[in-house]
Amino acid sequence: MKRNPDVNKLCLSCRRQCKQAATAVISSCPRYYPGPKIKRENWKQMELDLLSSP
Repeated sequence: MKRNPDVNKLCLSCRRQCKQAATAVISSCPRYYPGPKIKRENWKQMELDLLSSP
């Protein structure tokens, strides 16, 4: 998705096409429709104890 630098910061994360200009002062938008939240997992490498023997 291309981000237009001339678009208001509030409108950048909205999925609707009615983007306001960067010079417009907006505190909230009744038509704001955010994109889906994607849960991200931070996977950690398991520590394998290779130096010790049974």
